[in-house]
Amino acid sequence: MIGGIFLQSENSTDTKVPFLGDLPILGNLFKANTRSAARSELLIFLTPKVVTEKSALR
Repeated sequence: MIGGIFLQSENSTDTKVPFLGDLPILGNLFKANTRSAARSELLIFLTPKVVTEKSALR
């Protein structure tokens, strides 16, 4: 293995119904909070090959 790259991201989204989401007591019934996290990685592999014939070098 030669190396690799890790990517990690987090996202938070708040949504609400206009006016109803702003009410002091009942507002939480009309709101939603979504959180997500993702992680991915890219690995780079290199496989050497031994060439013994001179004709294969061309």
